[in-house]
Amino acid sequence: MMFSNILRTKAAEGPGTARWAAVVCAAGLTCTLLFAGLLSTPTPAHASGAMVGLGAAGSFSVLGASTVTNTGPTNLGGDLGVSPGTAITGFPPGTLAGTTHSADVQAGAAHADLQAAYNDAAGRTTTEVVAGDLVGRTLNAGVYSSASSLGLSGTLTLDGQGDPEAVFIFQMGSTLTTASASHVTLINGAQASHVFWQVGSSATLGTGSSIAGTIMALASITVTTGVAIEGRALALNGAVTLDSNTITTTPAAAPLPAGATVGLGAAGSFSVLGASTVTNTGPTNLGGDLGVSPGTAITGFPPGTLAGTTHSADVQAGAAHTDLQAAYNDAAGRTTTEVVAGDLVGRTLNAGVYSSASSLGLSGTLTLDGQGDPEAVFIFQMGSTLTTASASHVTLINGAQASHVFWQVGSSATLGTGSSIAGTIMALASITVTTGVTIEGRALALNGAVTLDSNTITTEPVPAPLPLLLAAQY
Repeated sequence: MMFSNILRTKAAEGPGTARWAAVVCAAGLTCTLLFAGLLSTPTPAHASGAMVGLGAAGSFSVLGASTVTNTGPTNLGGDLGVSPGTAITGFPPGTLAGTTHSADVQAGAAHADLQAAYNDAAGRTTTEVVAGDLVGRTLNAGVYSSASSLGLSGTLTLDGQGDPEAVFIFQMGSTLTTASASHVTLINGAQASHVFWQVGSSATLGTGSSIAGTIMALASITVTTGVAIEGRALALNGAVTLDSNTITTTPAAAPLPAGATVGLGAAGSFSVLGASTVTNTGPTNLGGDLGVSPGTAITGFPPGTLAGTTHSADVQAGAAHTDLQAAYNDAAGRTTTEVVAGDLVGRTLNAGVYSSASSLGLSGTLTLDGQGDPEAVFIFQMGSTLTTASASHVTLINGAQASHVFWQVGSSATLGTGSSIAGTIMALASITVTTGVTIEGRALALNGAVTLDSNTITTEPVPAPLPLLLAAQY
């Protein structure tokens, strides 16, 4: 509006004057530069310095995959959990400020979100390659990567440089080992909630040492006697062992209301997005974009067709993959409305969050009732697979919209021949769309392949971002 006001004011001076011409040129140039800047400005959420979203795992001080065992008066500032294992021992004498979750829906969601957070941290672009012992280093915000192990035999200092949002990510291909009495010190605004240790195998913290940040280990975490952690100890596939420890955990931000829609960001324009490959057989038709990232292989187009654009490991596909990660974490972290299990056939469900610690299936018709509200949101969380039988259907009634239905799948999704489903499928692993399946929504795979066969996927376009709409007025 600023530029149109200038033009209206100066027009009174007459189009023949030099001053009028200068104003018009200046305003037009400024508008052009502004619009170009909007188009060329990178999305900050995809930078290496962006926060790692923990989703449902954020409330946990300790999360194990197989077992959690404790000796002595350990104290945890947050939740304690294990999934898919069930065994937690040593509480008491250990105590916690939060809640214990053993292979329940919350632990399953936390485990799924930990997987996503681990992948996110591991995929960040390296700021500096490091190796061996980090002792004596003072590091600014960044991503520090080692192809093998990292250790700490003394003090490591992390300097926020006055920025409380400074993010520190440590990537290692193998172990993390801290020596007895070693320390991670935070200065100049650095916060433990913004420090992440992505450990390629197991972590062992030495007696009396202290560490800041969230430890995400692919295997196990051993926290020896007297260790203090300002953060979390989260193990993806192994055990967490504790012994007279103190783990303080900054509470995760409150989850979005259960009824809020899930923001897809750059992933919203994609009918199909794979991580490794996308393969198609037959006359599949996609209503939106088609992409793969970080993989590059897309086959079967043609004979497949699409209304949008194909993106193979380019900037758009990478941004969509990052935003899919965030959307998956968001959906998985929503507060449960109802715990469900097994087959959803015959159910009529109102807006809400429906959660299963294991798999969900559909052998007939599932009806989603918007009850007259076109903004009604339906989220289905599952710890494992989604499987629909041949000729099964999801039906929308009373204003329910496919754009407001989300399927957060903890492993892989398989849609049976001739079935139809409404909503965005976000699978942690792969998505197999068999012959003749119709999707009103999207098939988006975080870590695996999408396989298509003579399908129709209609995708509602995402509205243009607000800045571009404003710029278009000028």
